[in-house]
Amino acid sequence: MAIAPLFQRFVDDELALAPALVQRVVAGTIQLLGPSRDATTPGSERAHYADLVATLQKSGDLYEKTFAQSLRRQVAAELDEHAGAAAADPNDSGGLELMDESRVEVDIEISRAMQLIDSTAEWELRELQTFTSTLVGLGHVSAESNPFRPLVFATSLWEAACAVATAQLPRAILLRTSAGVAAGLLKNAWAAATSRLEAQGVEPGVYRTVVLPSSASFGRPAVEAPRQGPLSTLLGTIPQAGPRDTRGGALTSGAGSLGSMRGDGSGASRRSPTLESALLRLDELLRQPAFEISRPGWPAGDGIAQYRAQLVASATEPLDRQIIELVTRLFESLLADSQLPTPLRAVIARMQVAVLRVCLGEPATLDSYDHAVWRLLDRIGHTSLGYSRVEDPRLSAFVPFASAVAEEMAGASTPDSLLFRRGLNRVEGFLAEQLQEQLRAGHAAVAALELAERREVLQQHLTQRLTEQMAAVRASPTIRRFVTGAWARVIAKQMLDHGEQSEQTLAALKTVDDLLWSVKIPDHPQSRQRLIALLPGLLQRIRAGMEAIALPAVEQQGVLNELMTIHTEALRPGARAGGSAALSPEEIVRRMREEVVADASPPRSFSDSVIDLSSMETVPAEHLPSGGEHADDDPARRIDALRVGDRQRIFLQGRWSRVQLLWRSDQGLFYLFAGESPVHTHSITGRALERLASAGLVQPIEIKPIVQRAVDRMMRDVSPRA
Repeated sequence: MAIAPLFQRFVDDELALAPALVQRVVAGTIQLLGPSRDATTPGSERAHYADLVATLQKSGDLYEKTFAQSLRRQVAAELDEHAGAAAADPNDSGGLELMDESRVEVDIEISRAMQLIDSTAEWELRELQTFTSTLVGLGHVSAESNPFRPLVFATSLWEAACAVATAQLPRAILLRTSAGVAAGLLKNAWAAATSRLEAQGVEPGVYRTVVLPSSASFGRPAVEAPRQGPLSTLLGTIPQAGPRDTRGGALTSGAGSLGSMRGDGSGASRRSPTLESALLRLDELLRQPAFEISRPGWPAGDGIAQYRAQLVASATEPLDRQIIELVTRLFESLLADSQLPTPLRAVIARMQVAVLRVCLGEPATLDSYDHAVWRLLDRIGHTSLGYSRVEDPRLSAFVPFASAVAEEMAGASTPDSLLFRRGLNRVEGFLAEQLQEQLRAGHAAVAALELAERREVLQQHLTQRLTEQMAAVRASPTIRRFVTGAWARVIAKQMLDHGEQSEQTLAALKTVDDLLWSVKIPDHPQSRQRLIALLPGLLQRIRAGMEAIALPAVEQQGVLNELMTIHTEALRPGARAGGSAALSPEEIVRRMREEVVADASPPRSFSDSVIDLSSMETVPAEHLPSGGEHADDDPARRIDALRVGDRQRIFLQGRWSRVQLLWRSDQGLFYLFAGESPVHTHSITGRALERLASAGLVQPIEIKPIVQRAVDRMMRDVSPRA
């Protein structure tokens, strides 16, 4: 689909203004990081300000160029999506890539910058969306219609920060500061863009419904528990039958369950031939191959409204008239749901007559959302939200299957709750098999994560044992961290690769004994001779072990340098005694304190965090987790509650993704999610998920099921309609 000329002009205008915008961002950032702010900023970050100012003054051109290139690239991808081009999955790296805490900290920083921009320029952004929705030809207002969204600018600011700063903490400081400057500038820029579009004759879209983007929400929305009886409550607002039926029963929310209002339960057998004929005509209309929804809720213009009038007129019971009015308007609301993909609208619509027959025959259907009728509709609606692209092959496979189930419901002459329960079971079975297919395709990732968990658990056990073994050993913090951390990984690797009693494992264990003896040898000539004989083989084993776990070269050299200092002192006769005597009591206490601090450091599973959380002293309070308000706000509890098959929205690698949990390890240390592409998965550590959840970046794919959303829209408009 070609891009509309006016929309292309809007995009070109905004891109042309981007260089001037980022120049002002740089100037404002330099001003905020200047000396005037030093006195009010925590010291751990203040130390980086002067360097950042110097960097921006020296490399401002690179910063601006990177920002503009990133903005242009992201907008081009958005335009390709508007034009219908198949976009490559930006998270598809072609192999197993584990997302741990170090990776998600970057996503959290970008999301905070995005929220800062969004909250500062909220009203200007919303108004601009009404115009961009018109430009792309939408009948409703959608945040996705604007390619210049807060996420795009936040990502561009991060990439620009990475271009000029090498360390992660300075990058984070630069992003936070520049995002605050950009937020104020974008507030004015979006207001100016709205004025230009209005001057060009573009009329804003009507806020019939707002389709939130995949990057819109940052809170911790709790999924509402199903409410009982709103459908039956709505019957009291239907004007067709008046306030009472022919038996004098009140049709209000206080009238009790509808199952008791038709005592004989024989609605189907007493259905009049005229009503049955009207139902058949409506079913024939919905069966037509040319059926399509020309406007939300109704096929073929207003023809279905005429059939509804005929249905109401054909019913002999006042309660039946109200049920017909209620159910047909419920389907109008269902099909108007902007979150329901177009291919599934026809599936939902096809079941309208069958649902109507069940409600007429079993009025208790309206008493609870837990009825099989509504559960089937909700399951179809929930599944549809799991796919971000209509062309997703998993959705393409689900649509014809759901259509066949809908056809079975519609083809039954006397549908009942049992029929819909069987349909629901068929849908659940199809989705379970689809899930298993994806899990089988990801068997290599599962095997790698199972091994990683075994290594992690074993390493934690070894770390605890080595810590106990070193309790009585006077060792420097560097050596203590090396033995309890890196060398625990070496031993775990040898055990998993070769077995607990293998030569390699026994050699790794003996290395610990030799190393600990070498750092505390007695001051005796025989001990020094033994150390001289021991060192070549010991150092060779240590080097081989560090290489086996790919310990960074800087850390390797640090350990070897520390050992050289210790062993040189040990080989000098009498040197240690004199050295010890020279230590003051304060120095001894200081060294002991350093050892305790080093001992208390928790082990990391994959790498240290990119951004030290303890140093993030300027995180706004509103972004921090609110402890204790609700039990569900506990990130660990929410992540632990995830079950295989659950669908979530997760902010990963700078964007929101719709994912489905395929597998979780026995200890909950690793999770495997199906991605937005059927050939790609996301492997995430449990701690990384908890970190994302604490920042509001793991959310359920839907807050309310589709039927409840439809009822809510009806309850907001309960004025009588003829």
